[in-house]
Amino acid sequence: MIRHQVKRVIFWGICGVVLISLAVLAGWLLLRHYRGGGTGGSLLPTLVAIQSAEPATTFTYPLDPERFAPYMPQQTGSLDVDTLFDVQNPGLGNHDKCFVNHAGQQLPFSQPWHAGEDWFAHAADGKVQWGRAAGEPVQAVANGVVSWAQNLGGEGNVLIVEHHLPHGERVWSVYWHLAGVHVAVGEAITRGQTLGVIHDRGLNSHLHWEIRTFATATELFPPDSAGGRGKCNGYVMGVGYTWDDDPARAHPGYWGYLHPSEFVSRHQISQRNRMSN
Repeated sequence: MIRHQVKRVIFWGICGVVLISLAVLAGWLLLRHYRGGGTGGSLLPTLVAIQSAEPATTFTYPLDPERFAPYMPQQTGSLDVDTLFDVQNPGLGNHDKCFVNHAGQQLPFSQPWHAGEDWFAHAADGKVQWGRAAGEPVQAVANGVVSWAQNLGGEGNVLIVEHHLPHGERVWSVYWHLAGVHVAVGEAITRGQTLGVIHDRGLNSHLHWEIRTFATATELFPPDSAGGRGKCNGYVMGVGYTWDDDPARAHPGYWGYLHPSEFVSRHQISQRNRMSN
């Protein structure tokens, strides 16, 4: 009888260890899922060989600017919301973001500076049509190669596309909140090609898009910065915002983000054509 009881204890002990190990593994995989797993580990299809793309000589908007645009307070609606580039958004409230100031306090979400633009569907009078953007196709802003793709669960998918400009410079366009992704990592794409559609997030359905001068944001913020003190690093796609106690490095431009709409506006005409004029 005693021997039988000992065997049962050993059996259930082994089962417990196995279950704990599986739980730890699942937690680690989930963490990689949402943090991007470094510079690799894409969670959407990847081509065996990376394709070559034509130079990005001309840029366009990811959505029709006649039907989509950022939310601007008191202009596109009555809410105290602002989704332009390099703005603070009071409408985001005071729940914590990943930035931590010198005093060790987590910064309220309303304080960081927006590193991209959030585009919503608009009516003919310029007012936001909440939820109407869901299912709308999103197009690549220029020729390039898909360098990162990841499923973020309820946030939809995020894509990063690398663009080679004619004189050797590179920029990356980033597209958040996509569903029905039509491309794979390593795939060469052309300007205007459909990447996916806007993920249905109810009334908050929109596209967050960025243009920046760096490929990944995994270690974007140094340890002495508000982002480094907090939990803003570790994400390939970044966190979409910047902030720091030092005003000189609080804004997105300091970290290599570019104004998306202004960049596209400057590059809508072929750079080669500009040089020939």
